[in-house]
Parts: sequence; C-alpha cells; structure tokens
Amino acid sequence: IFRDPRWGRGHETYGEDPYLTGEMGLQFIKGLQGDDPKHLKLVATPKHYAAHSGPEKDRHRFDAVVSKKDLEETYLPAFRKCVIEGKAESVMGAYNRLNGEACCASKTLLEDILRKKWGFKGYVVSDCGAITDIFKDHKIVATAEEAAALSVKNGCDLNCGDTYHSLRDAVKQGH
Repeated sequence: IFRDPRWGRGHETYGEDPYLTGEMGLQFIKGLQGDDPKHLKLVATPKHYAAHSGPEKDRHRFDAVVSKKDLEETYLPAFRKCVIEGKAESVMGAYNRLNGEACCASKTLLEDILRKKWGFKGYVVSDCGAITDIFKDHKIVATAEEAAALSVKNGCDLNCGDTYHSLRDAVKQGH
C-alpha cells in the first residue's frame, strides 16, 4: 500500500486503496497461476509483506510502527485476499521491521497471521538480502547464524541471499 511519497517503490504498487489493491492482486495471481487444479502456470508471489512503504533509503533498517487497526484495515487486506481467495503459492517478506519485528522473521506476520489465521500452505521467501539486514542493519541479533535461525523458526522458508548458508553453524551453536 502506497502511503508515503518518500517510498521509492511506490510505482511498483497498485496505489493507496486496500480494496482496489486486493482486487488487482487477486486477478494478477489468477492470471499468473492459471486455473488448472493440478498444475500451476507459475508461482505468484505477492510482496512486500507487510507495511513497507517507508523511506526508500532506510528500507534495510526502517521500523514501520503501525497500529493494529491500521494493519488490519490498510496493510493486510490485499495480502489476505491474495492468499485466501487467490491462493498465492508464495509470499515475499519485506526488508523492514513491523512494530519491531523483522518482516522476514516475524512470528506475528508469518506464523500467527499468514499460516494460522489465513491457512497459508505455500512458502515464504525473503526479499533479497533481508535476512542479512536482521543482524547487519536492524541489529535484532548479532550474527548471521542467529538471523538465519530466527527467520527459519518464524516461518521464512527461502532466503533470497546467502545468510541461510549459516544455518549449519546455527544448529551447531544451538540457535
């Protein structure tokens, strides 16, 4: 949802209206994935889940502080429609934090809302480099191993980047 004119990726969105954005996303997913019940044409991946729209230059360390009401009424409806009605096979997490949690390692977004509340069965992919941001820029944890473990534990299945190379060491370290 395009809310802040400083966001350099506003042109990648369908605008500021949650309803219209959901409808556009739904039709896009249907077109991309097709209607064959056994075979997808391709995997659609709604992004950037959720509530990015902050200053572009700060996207790797930005914390979007959003009320529950604004999250439910503004930022989540389009994703909800894309997941529940569109049956998107994948969702991409955002670079930023949402209320202190890195979106690509957010128990709230990935486990509580996406998987439990909406019944999402697909896979979650990070935005490219977003797992590295968790320790390098957000400073939520101190190491790549901790960031990789946190992301996997909270539901990020695929890392666009190289931080998941640290998973073996994360296990050895007990993360």
